[in-house]
Amino acid sequence: MFKNLFIAAFCGVSFVFTACTVNVNQPNTNSNANTFAPTPQATTAAANPRWSVVVCSSRAKTVTLSAGPGETDSEVFATWKADSPQRVFNFPQRVQNLTSVYFKASGSENNQVETCVLFDGKAKKRVEFDDQEDAIINSTDSDELDKCRCVN
Repeated sequence: MFKNLFIAAFCGVSFVFTACTVNVNQPNTNSNANTFAPTPQATTAAANPRWSVVVCSSRAKTVTLSAGPGETDSEVFATWKADSPQRVFNFPQRVQNLTSVYFKASGSENNQVETCVLFDGKAKKRVEFDDQEDAIINSTDSDELDKCRCVN
């Protein structure tokens, strides 16, 4: 009985069981029945990434940036170069909806590098290092807000 109610409601007819016929052995000829618009959240995540990092300063020629759900599941997503005007890099799409991410940055030489990790455009963690540094960063972190001077 619940199956008939679901089918009737799905076809847009309430409590009329004969208005919609579904043959499970044939493809659905109603092409609109299974078409769903993407959720606003999915669209927003691509248009406005939640997680990003700013290379504030570097004496290294290159800085390699990695991120992922955890230390054993991260990927290089960008390499900043000293002659590049780009300073802001978005984390990989697969971590954009996470509330906690693993971040690692490494410089090409043992020279000072300063980065700032952002969530929804707000500073969450200042990561400063000479060789490399990694951290788990939470979207609720707030203890580094005043330390990320390059984004204030």
